[in-house]
Amino acid sequence: MEFAIESKPELRKRLLARRRAMTLERWLSDSEKIQAHAASLPKLREAARVHCYVSMEHDREARTLELLEKLALEGKAVYMPYIEQGIMKTSIYHSAQKFRISVSAPPTPEPLVLSGEERFEVVFVPLTGFDRRGGRIGFGKGWYDRFFSRLSGHGIHPVKIGLAFSFQEVPSVPCDPWDEPLDMVVTENEIINCQYNSK
Repeated sequence: MEFAIESKPELRKRLLARRRAMTLERWLSDSEKIQAHAASLPKLREAARVHCYVSMEHDREARTLELLEKLALEGKAVYMPYIEQGIMKTSIYHSAQKFRISVSAPPTPEPLVLSGEERFEVVFVPLTGFDRRGGRIGFGKGWYDRFFSRLSGHGIHPVKIGLAFSFQEVPSVPCDPWDEPLDMVVTENEIINCQYNSK
């Protein structure tokens, strides 16, 4: 209950510090469990077009590279975010994709092939904190909120799935009017149906 009265920036700072303190061994082990749980989701198995971020190792984000590769090898159309001048665009992920790594930004695919595809059925979302009703603390840039708002404006409503370690859960995330709630959160321990918890 210690997080209940903290603001989003305070929660973000505290949870990021805890995540970055994870040992390499625990990060890899728990990430493997998260990816296995995610791969088992019926919504993902049924999806033809999937959007998934590439995890930033220096931030100890729940690792996604093996999941991206698995989806691509299964023949799904796989896409990943690309940030340009503060706007989140979509690029194509290919099997055995190469990346340019930055210590302060998400990995950039090389070669970069932008896509106008928006008919995603599943979008995996990075986060620094979450609650069981689908509240999400991101990095404070609003990239995904604007991204989902744009998709919604085109009548596209993908299943939004957060990937996180269990210690990133907080009792309640302070919500702003523009926040886009998650449908599910996958941790190393469980799959949380946020839509059920929000009722």
